[in-house]
Amino acid sequence: MVTLHGGMGPVVGRVVTVFAALLGLGIVLRLIAAILDPVLPAGLLAVLTAGWDMLVGIVMPALAPIVALLILGGLVWVFVGKRSR
Repeated sequence: MVTLHGGMGPVVGRVVTVFAALLGLGIVLRLIAAILDPVLPAGLLAVLTAGWDMLVGIVMPALAPIVALLILGGLVWVFVGKRSR
């Protein structure tokens, strides 16, 4: 019988790694913006802020379904893991 337990572990790990990397990138971008705030001209800072707001605006509506999918995937992973033992 083929089980998904062996194959799902690396996939879930990769997905978590991708989300952690995106979160880390967001934090780094915020820190860079805070550092460059007193240095950059107002026009360039406004363009950077508008770009960041656009990125957040694109990602935020999709965040709830992504989290729901991760929760459901985690529940299936736990259920398949317990069933295969």
